[in-house]
Amino acid sequence: MKKYVLMLLVAALTLFSFAGCSLIPTNPPQVALQSPSNGSSVSSLTPILAWNCNETNVSFRIQVASDSNFQNLVIDQSVLPNPSYTMPSGKLSDNQTYYWKVNVSKSGQTTEWTPYWSFNTPSEAGTATVKATLDGNPWSGNVGYTLSGPTQQTGTSVAQNLSGLTPGSYTLGYNSGGPSGASLDKITPSATQNLPAGSAVTFTINFVSPSPSTVVVNATLDGNSWSGKVHYNISGPHTASLSSIPQTFDNMSAGTYAVGFRSGGPNGATLAEISPSAQQTLSSGGTITFTLNFHSQTSSTIKVNATLDGRNWSGNINYTINGPYDDSSSYVPDSFGGLPRGTYSVNYRSGGPNGATLAGISPSPSQTVGHNGTITFTFNFQSHSNCAIMVNATLDGRPWSGEVNYVVHGTYDGSGSNVPNTLGSVPPGSYSLHYLSGGPQGAELGNISPEPNQYVNPGGTISFTMNFHSQGGGGVIRVTATIDGEPWQGEVHYTINGPITDSSSSVPDEFNGPAGTYTISYTSGGPHQCVLESISPSPTQHLGNNGIIEFTLNFHFQSGVLP
Repeated sequence: MKKYVLMLLVAALTLFSFAGCSLIPTNPPQVALQSPSNGSSVSSLTPILAWNCNETNVSFRIQVASDSNFQNLVIDQSVLPNPSYTMPSGKLSDNQTYYWKVNVSKSGQTTEWTPYWSFNTPSEAGTATVKATLDGNPWSGNVGYTLSGPTQQTGTSVAQNLSGLTPGSYTLGYNSGGPSGASLDKITPSATQNLPAGSAVTFTINFVSPSPSTVVVNATLDGNSWSGKVHYNISGPHTASLSSIPQTFDNMSAGTYAVGFRSGGPNGATLAEISPSAQQTLSSGGTITFTLNFHSQTSSTIKVNATLDGRNWSGNINYTINGPYDDSSSYVPDSFGGLPRGTYSVNYRSGGPNGATLAGISPSPSQTVGHNGTITFTFNFQSHSNCAIMVNATLDGRPWSGEVNYVVHGTYDGSGSNVPNTLGSVPPGSYSLHYLSGGPQGAELGNISPEPNQYVNPGGTISFTMNFHSQGGGGVIRVTATIDGEPWQGEVHYTINGPITDSSSSVPDEFNGPAGTYTISYTSGGPHQCVLESISPSPTQHLGNNGIIEFTLNFHFQSGVLP
């Protein structure tokens, strides 16, 4: 009998053990799934899975699978001390359904699994829409393009949606096609855009229709308009052979055109030139004009002389004469007769008095000769002598020495990087000093005295003095924006250039800088569907010591601007 009672007791204890977490007949731990709620969607691929338990000092085990039978486990993690678990990165895929369950263990005993719950992961893929416009209006048809980025796709028509794209930076490249006869203007809002996870971007390929283009051919005689028989050719995208002037050619294709003179023109005249050039480029919707300039045959004369240190000189000089008639010579004095009237220029090439330098051509290297008139070009040479150029500096009216970069241009070209400095053994003539950089710390160049351009006589000395002034404490530069006259704040990219250079991506903003002239350059951004209309009061302003200047970017709303 005692043995039978003992067996009943053991059986009862075993029954209590299977019913809970303890070997004694007490209430077993209770565990229940909490979040994410069953069948819901999570916002990331690393969600936190949480549950409740009515006991402490327990350990949990969690399983996550891609099937409800838990044959394809993603996570099987045990001995968890807390009632939550954060999914590690890389375990879950986007746009999938996953199943999870939990059990609890205490004192060596483990409960049954909870009923499983499911959750859905978000879609990480994005979409790019490619559209087109013609002259600002929506257009659809055949267009070849390539979308390059983490996922590369091609298209042959618009409008089109390209889906399943991995997040990242994408660039749309136009290949071919589009409206007949139209040309690509631009891709908006940008040919390169960033596609966030699960988001969408739009690329708009903007085409413009061709505009009528015109080529005009006319003529002049001695500077006055002339019409009559002239044989000439037009070559380019459109070719023609003509025999009269003036002529106008409409609806010409854009491209490079050239006019070639064959024969004809005013009786007894010669063709001097084709202006502005015998070859020009015609843009879409534009107009180019070729003018054949004829000159009457006359008995005009050009004389060429030379001087050395102010006295007449003769000898070998190589030079050319260009104008309605071109010629060259290798000595002076020389004379060219029987020339048509017009504007002539003389160009020195080499030669002249031994050891001398050409100081200038008087009265001018370019002159106009009238009917039966005479013009004279004189090459003026100067002997080399021991002339000197001194370069000094002052700071607030007092002599200053240090690093300054400058160049000297004239009969002799030189440079320096410090003051005071003397350039010796230079030839006489006209010289100019140009400041490049450097000088006293925090100072700015006021002027160059007595003049930035001076003449040094043979054996003489000239002095250039760069006068610097100390700058004050500087001032404040403010940048604001308006939309149709009302204050606006937000993201705008711009750069401030001047004594200092800085940039920002928002307005309003404020900068501190030394006194000087500043210019603001707009880069991108601003109110949605708006364009920058103006910068007031001016994109370039001067900041005085302890002063304040303000640049205002004025945007205007345009309803036709695509997002």
